[in-house]
Amino acid sequence: MPDNLTIGSTAFAQPAFRTLLYCDGSLNDPENAAGVTALFDTIVAYFGEQIAWVAVADHRREMDPQEKSEAALADARAWINTPDKRFPATCRMNGDWSEEIEAVTVPHFRVDEYDFLMVELSVPHDAADRLPGFAEAVTAAAKTMPVICGVMGFGFYVPVANESLILAMPKAYARYRTAIEFMLDGPESGLRIEDGGFPWDEYEGLEPGIADIGWRTFVGAEYLPRLPDLADELKDAPGVTLEQRDGLAVITAGAAPIWGDVNMGEDIAPYRAVAAALRPVRFPIEVAEGTLFGDLSDSPDGMDRLEGYLSRYDAEV
Repeated sequence: MPDNLTIGSTAFAQPAFRTLLYCDGSLNDPENAAGVTALFDTIVAYFGEQIAWVAVADHRREMDPQEKSEAALADARAWINTPDKRFPATCRMNGDWSEEIEAVTVPHFRVDEYDFLMVELSVPHDAADRLPGFAEAVTAAAKTMPVICGVMGFGFYVPVANESLILAMPKAYARYRTAIEFMLDGPESGLRIEDGGFPWDEYEGLEPGIADIGWRTFVGAEYLPRLPDLADELKDAPGVTLEQRDGLAVITAGAAPIWGDVNMGEDIAPYRAVAAALRPVRFPIEVAEGTLFGDLSDSPDGMDRLEGYLSRYDAEV
């Protein structure tokens, strides 16, 4: 199993089982509030004993983390369901402080409202007894929401306090081929032309793409017309399952998530099959070079790592 990622002797990112969801609309929308509440309840139900801190903030409330208590959890849950929030609007929960990484730990819950709604749930990667039920509960909640795209699987969680170190990512993909390595807001500028401030008009023919591909990949309605028939494309893919409903495709690459550990010879053929089928809507490198892991555009080493990460499902190591 992976260890924390380090820069020199300094640890800054933790292995985790991660879900990143990007949804249309606002947390003020009842549909989104209900879905986010279900996600909130799920992480509390499965990992509540490891949550240590709870915080909410919006245009009326400053960020003021509280030690977890029934009152703090109830306040956060009520805040999710209170309308008329405006940017910056966020609810966050985390595990305890780690001296090793000098930041909070997983489990981590985060919902942020920007041009659209973004939600992250990152939980301990080694909770094998809880992960299957947790993943299915999170997926069930996601299916009720207007998902633009989303990704679920093993990866590395970088606490917000360590955000300045994101330029060291991607870092693990050469060994752990399936790992999701970016922070929640990394793909924001590349999901839609109308959001995020990227100068799309300077790139003829360039189109937005989904955030990433993982053990479970969520593809929303606005991307589906650019794809071939997924049922046909994936019908012979080993271990891949596809669910399509109400303008959302949910694709799962294998019975259980894996790290794609090259040293252990883990077979990522199902992930490769999904990546091949979704090639027309994969995240554009032109956007990624300045946003996904911070601005790597002037760093030859950074650009090499970025290209390796975005193509990690395309070539054998």
